[in-house]
Amino acid sequence: MSNIPASNPNQANGEISLNDRWSYLNQYEKKYLKEAIKAYDKIIESKDDILKIANRYQLNCEDIERAKQYAFGRGVLQYQFIPDLRMAESWERMTLGEEIDSDEVLLKHEILESDLVINQGMNQLDAHKIAQNKYPWSIMITK
Repeated sequence: MSNIPASNPNQANGEISLNDRWSYLNQYEKKYLKEAIKAYDKIIESKDDILKIANRYQLNCEDIERAKQYAFGRGVLQYQFIPDLRMAESWERMTLGEEIDSDEVLLKHEILESDLVINQGMNQLDAHKIAQNKYPWSIMITK
């Protein structure tokens, strides 16, 4: 069970609305990040990506779902992540079976980081540093 709270406990399945998820961004950030926000919302609305990605990489569906919710869903609001269009594009490529080498690194990074934070109670910054050392996605994409 995830420790990422829903913004409204009365919503079905503890889900937060797409609008609530971006409540920490100001109007200028929302405007500047509009394309990334739209891509994140599309990922969260997708229902067939988990199984496709899990099968492609021979990974557990639960790990993929946790990473998805952490990076693109409920974790966005809790940790006030800034949406990154490159991450969304990576997830989309993996869903479509058109991945590049760095996409698997991102996936494993998010699986590890979400496990450390959600299942092991580590703070987000420390978990990110550990995941980054093992799976340096952000370094790979700048080369």
